[in-house]
Amino acid sequence: MRLFFVLLFSLGVRLAVAQDVNFIKIYHPFINKAELLVVDNNYNEALETYQKAFAAVPRGFMKDYFNAAVCATYLSDATNTYKYLLEVAGKGISLDFIKDETAFMGIQRDSNWRNFEKEYLAKKRGFDLNINKGLQGKLEKVVERDQWFRMRGAEAFADTIVKIDRQNASELDSIFDKYGFPGEDQIGCGEGGMPIIQYPFYSVIRRQTPKNQTINFSNYLIAAIRNGRITPHSATHIMATINGNDIFFVRHVFKILTDESIAMQGKSFAANINKWVFRQIDATNEQRINEMRLQNGMETLAEYRKKIIFALSDNRFLFPYRSYVGMWSVDDPNIASDYLEGTVVLE
Repeated sequence: MRLFFVLLFSLGVRLAVAQDVNFIKIYHPFINKAELLVVDNNYNEALETYQKAFAAVPRGFMKDYFNAAVCATYLSDATNTYKYLLEVAGKGISLDFIKDETAFMGIQRDSNWRNFEKEYLAKKRGFDLNINKGLQGKLEKVVERDQWFRMRGAEAFADTIVKIDRQNASELDSIFDKYGFPGEDQIGCGEGGMPIIQYPFYSVIRRQTPKNQTINFSNYLIAAIRNGRITPHSATHIMATINGNDIFFVRHVFKILTDESIAMQGKSFAANINKWVFRQIDATNEQRINEMRLQNGMETLAEYRKKIIFALSDNRFLFPYRSYVGMWSVDDPNIASDYLEGTVVLE
């Protein structure tokens, strides 16, 4: 009995420590630095920086373990490749996904690979058994209810959808109050074993726009960043929608697509059509925005643009930034002008 009490006390201490860890201050700055080193192909320092991030918190994010494993692979460091891929398994990602990734093709010829596969499958099974299925089921029901009438005709069921959005907001509020904001270690981070960056229930939160808002989830999202339940970029991307103001410029890069480029020739913005662009900001405002971003676990806008360029062209790493860029089709020159005036082509 005494041993059982000691074990429980030890677990309680670890949980208390985990809750007191501020990911904004001690985790994400390392991850931002590591990712920039990856962009510069400096895999050795990137891996060392990832290791510092992991040492600072009870549990890192799946994408970061994956990226550390990729770095280790390119350094011919099989020990750390296996170590961090097992952390990926502990997040519920399937072995099939790993085996299909370009970065891990070579190591599959290693003599230790078969033993690693057994360890990987065992660790994933352990995660699948311990996942919070009750919480997962509650979120799935909310998402299903969100989609049911929308898939059958958003206009025809507009009044019903408004009521459902209110009901879903109240239910999510109750879920978050009971379980905390759901993160990777509570519900996994994959769909059918494949990684996902944006959980389906994030879309339900986004229904709470300023024009139709039952609950503003910003406080939950800010706390979730601090507690390691959501990445700063995902949280601020959601907050841009529910607050109607992208103060962190997470939607900084976008592309305007058009089939009417000939008709728009000669316009001041014509050279920026069908290209990735960002809106130029004066130095004072950019400094102010950068300070806010850094205080919330993000990187500067210039560094963010570097990561986006990399993410749009390199699929070896799990960089989520490609999912935050916007693309819109526009055939009206006046609307295109509104979007593109004052923009710079991303290079």
